[in-house]
Amino acid sequence: MKTIRSKLILIFIGIVLLPLLPIVWLVNGLVQQSYRIGVNPQVEAALGSGVEYSRELYRIRKEHLLEALSQAFSPQTVQLLLQNAPVSPENFRLPESAGEWQFRSLQAYDAAGNLLRQVAAPGAPPTALDGGHFAQAAEAPEGKILFTNRQENVFIALEKRSAGGKTGYLALIAALPEDFLRDTDRSLEVYQLYRTLALSPASIPRGFLYAFVLLTAMILLATIGIAAWLSRRLTRSIGELAKGTQEVGRGNLDYRVQAQGSDEIGELARHFNRMAGELKNFQERTIYLEKMAAWQEIARRLAHEIKNPLTPIQLTMQQMVDQYQGEDREYGQLLRECHGIISEEIENLRRLVREFSDFGRLPELQLAEGDLHALIREVQRLYPHREIQLELAGEIPPLLLDEDRIRRVLINLVENAIQADPGNHPLAIRTRLAENRVEISVSDRGEGIPPEAREKIFQPYFSTKSSGIGLGLAITRKMVEEHEGKIWVESKPGAGSKFTFTLPIKERVI
Repeated sequence: MKTIRSKLILIFIGIVLLPLLPIVWLVNGLVQQSYRIGVNPQVEAALGSGVEYSRELYRIRKEHLLEALSQAFSPQTVQLLLQNAPVSPENFRLPESAGEWQFRSLQAYDAAGNLLRQVAAPGAPPTALDGGHFAQAAEAPEGKILFTNRQENVFIALEKRSAGGKTGYLALIAALPEDFLRDTDRSLEVYQLYRTLALSPASIPRGFLYAFVLLTAMILLATIGIAAWLSRRLTRSIGELAKGTQEVGRGNLDYRVQAQGSDEIGELARHFNRMAGELKNFQERTIYLEKMAAWQEIARRLAHEIKNPLTPIQLTMQQMVDQYQGEDREYGQLLRECHGIISEEIENLRRLVREFSDFGRLPELQLAEGDLHALIREVQRLYPHREIQLELAGEIPPLLLDEDRIRRVLINLVENAIQADPGNHPLAIRTRLAENRVEISVSDRGEGIPPEAREKIFQPYFSTKSSGIGLGLAITRKMVEEHEGKIWVESKPGAGSKFTFTLPIKERVI
């Protein structure tokens, strides 16, 4: 198995290494060419111009925001606001948003930073100013300052104003269009990335090459690991199958290999286990049939040896009774009683001989296509005084069976069920269609069978009843196994028993 494993690993390594050199050469050339195309003075000048344009446009928009704040109020409106006097909505309203800015709110504060009045656009998030904002505005040239927060897209234009002896602050909060921020940020990122590439003209292609080589090495290591795992799994499964064949060859039909996965190896392992199970069943059936054949031979000989002397014994005893002419009445009475006892026992022996003879001379199996359900209904009609419930499966194909044998099997099981249930409860006969067989069960509600008796219930001359010699279920099992079926019993003490046997579904032979 180690040789197979090594070969599989070398094959996987060869599959990875063979295309490696041309791929490395090709990737290195593509990286060098791509770098020369992308990194040159023309591209750098174009990117730099784009960044400068974005910065200039950004500066102009900030100036326009400060101008919009200065133009938002007339001096009279500023004076009224700082004096906290009423101001009409027409004089204190948010400027209309243009393409450059999206105005969110307009606010007026006194010298202490207390909010005097504000107006906000619908749905605009609230923005609060603190003392830091006002302190910076007071120190700014011309009392104007712009606070920017590009990350949250909040821009605050703040201006210190005085009127009528009062000092206060006016604030205009706005936001830039999202596409403008996104485009300017993107142009700056592209320019910074370009500068990074331009500062290392040799290291970037070399880095790409090293990364590719490292990735190739990782793929190679992963390939070796996967190849080792697959080869180990494959050879382990093959080794288990080889060991399984050795065990089966030694006669250990209970050995099973571990079937993993749903691939061909796993399917092969499952077929092996199924084959071992079928061999074990065949062996058990063969041994059982051989034992039954031996019991049948013994039964035939016993029937012959017991039957021959029975008639002479009976005639001799009858002659002794008929020819006694003595006057001893007590002796004569005793002689007649002994004659009656001996005659009764001779009849019992004859019945036993008949059972032995029937058991020892079972006819050969005669298989033909038959209707199982019709056979079950025929057996049901044999017991008009006992309720037998039928639960039959739907469509069951014609089966190859010996109708006389299967009829006798059903009758034996029904008779056992009747004898096991003196309470006259209904019996049940059920059929179920399985994958490649039909299951037939006969259930009763009797006292059940003890666990220690269930293991011997199908052995010849074993019986749990006071009458009979224990051949009925042994004959039943023999007839079922002659049909390549199986029979078993399920029972709970006090809850009844269920005898189930199977018949195979075979393709019709033409």
